[in-house]
Amino acid sequence: MVVRALLAAFWLAALLPLGANAEEAKPQDVTVGPVTLQIVETDSGEKELRHGQGVLLKDYSLSEGLAAKFKDTYARVFDVGPGGNACEGWPAVVTVTDGKVAVDTTLKGECHYFIIATEEDGFIFVERAMPDQDGSVWRFAPGEGLRRLGLLVFRPQPNSSWNNLDKWLDHPLSLFNVAPVDTAIRKLTGKQFGDLALRLQVGAAVEKKGDRFLVGTGCQPHACDSDQGFIGIDRAARAVFLAMRSGQDTNVWPPLGRWPEPLRAELKSWQKPN
Repeated sequence: MVVRALLAAFWLAALLPLGANAEEAKPQDVTVGPVTLQIVETDSGEKELRHGQGVLLKDYSLSEGLAAKFKDTYARVFDVGPGGNACEGWPAVVTVTDGKVAVDTTLKGECHYFIIATEEDGFIFVERAMPDQDGSVWRFAPGEGLRRLGLLVFRPQPNSSWNNLDKWLDHPLSLFNVAPVDTAIRKLTGKQFGDLALRLQVGAAVEKKGDRFLVGTGCQPHACDSDQGFIGIDRAARAVFLAMRSGQDTNVWPPLGRWPEPLRAELKSWQKPN
């Protein structure tokens, strides 16, 4: 039931970088049961989670998350990542059992958005599935650590139509939930479908351009300055228009001469150097 509820919330959640709000020069005390840890910002700008003189975690974005007690073990999730729009970040779990502090960094380096919930005897982590990229379900329990329970595969919403577009404007990749949009994108891009989806991973809400057009833009994690994606939708024509930048190269689908003028103008604006 917990996993089902989390999956239902995926595309309603804003895709914000984990720990993006914590910027304090002063050390921040964080409790894990009876033990007090500190988040300290170093001269380099990185943050460290310290237990006494020991460093448990370190990265540019680091903030406290969900806490719980499982029998004799206290546990807290910490959101860790490089900060900015480079990556969603990853969750670490710090535990305290009989006064002993331990940290689980199994998911270190993962660049995904995780939904986290508490069960009776552990945490559940759900990594959302995205177009051309499987998700997964993980479980943490004291004594067992983090274990992957299974994979999640992205599928457009059954029976969805062009009339459902307004439900999926929170992020460019959300538009792929609309079955005819997903089908059109796959048909246009062919073998480059995954490349385009990757270049839309870091993005904000889809913009309405009048009553007829929608425009969404994004970029690839860790390569936002060079690898970017563009998706435009003509509601009236029920058509999709795409562009992808890879370094100095740009792909456009369909040929520019078939684009409606308003979306051609949006594309020209998108192509300008930032």
